[in-house]
Amino acid sequence: ILRSFSFSALGMLGAIYCLFVSAAGLRMGPKCSKNAKWAYHLQESSGAYLSNHEYWNLCEKPPNVVPWNVTLFSLLMVASCLEILLCSIHL
Repeated sequence: ILRSFSFSALGMLGAIYCLFVSAAGLRMGPKCSKNAKWAYHLQESSGAYLSNHEYWNLCEKPPNVVPWNVTLFSLLMVASCLEILLCSIHL
């Protein structure tokens, strides 16, 4: 029982870490090229680029990096929430 409890607690800690990293990744936006300069150009929007698709045109390269970034981190956040739920039920 102690081993099961400790693995559930460790899984919950990992899921919480993944949730915070994914939220930070969504807030900052992807690293992309604008006028041949690579940086986090969407970081100044503080996550406003998620609802305003006009910001998505700021990233010239790589193509379609903003939708890919949003999809990836959104799926990671959903998976983290599910893992937190399952680990808390198991505790």
